[in-house]
Amino acid sequence: MRRIAQFDLNLLEVFEAIYSEGGVSRAARHLNLSQPAVSHSLAKLREAFSDDLFVREGNKLVPTSLAREVVGPIREALRNFEAALTNVMAFEPASSNRAFRIGMRLSGEVPNFARLVAALREAAPNIRLTSAHFARQDLNELLANGELDLAFDVAHPERNGLRRQLLSEDRFVIAARHGHPDIAGRIDLETYLRLDHVFASPRSSGRGHEDAALAALGWERRIAMRCQNAVSAWQVVSRSDMIFTLSRRYATALQELEENQLVDLPLETEPLKLFMYWHDASKSDPGLIWLRAQIETILSPRE
Repeated sequence: MRRIAQFDLNLLEVFEAIYSEGGVSRAARHLNLSQPAVSHSLAKLREAFSDDLFVREGNKLVPTSLAREVVGPIREALRNFEAALTNVMAFEPASSNRAFRIGMRLSGEVPNFARLVAALREAAPNIRLTSAHFARQDLNELLANGELDLAFDVAHPERNGLRRQLLSEDRFVIAARHGHPDIAGRIDLETYLRLDHVFASPRSSGRGHEDAALAALGWERRIAMRCQNAVSAWQVVSRSDMIFTLSRRYATALQELEENQLVDLPLETEPLKLFMYWHDASKSDPGLIWLRAQIETILSPRE
């Protein structure tokens, strides 16, 4: 590989864009460059690394093993350079066109993302927001290397560099169709255990918080159907006599799709806590300081 003095450092941004976007055309749109310019830069990268870096697989470019090996250090270098600039520059919401990536699982996106977009874009009309799914075991690394700016999730074990702030607490409710023969404004535990339940989870096995609370008392509910997301579960409930247990905030958001009746869970459980996470590496970034303050205001419970 060439000496660093002979290497065009602008190529690193092109490399990262192709890696993230999976293609030259998408990378060009992301960077606001022409496709020939990005193709020319890719040719220079291939020459510099003496490797193809990306090979075509269907309609996407997939990284070679060398590209996968170097993407981490390249992203870290780009992030450090961006941090060096942002640390000496004030963030101006009204004029900024910065892109923010917020890690959200589906259970956090549906109740919160639309509300965040509306409020944040009012304060900063040109910013770009991405809600990105993440694996919980990867959260610390994703925040540390800048693939995520912030994340929303349940409580995680404490780790060096990982910071968090409690945003809200919620309770479980039960969704049932209007006119359900066994539910009219309330439900008792006996009925809850007797009825068939829908359970929503991207996992193909395992149970939920409510099941752990039941198991501690020696009880078990009847899960008759599993689906991958709460929207499907909500639709099943509205068309059957099955019931669905979920957070009140999630249920309130789903009521806008079609209405079901909501009743309190006849079981004492720990509140569902939503935390905002970020990493020490971004604690001084003016844009992220602004974003965290905005999110705290938007999502904190109203009195």
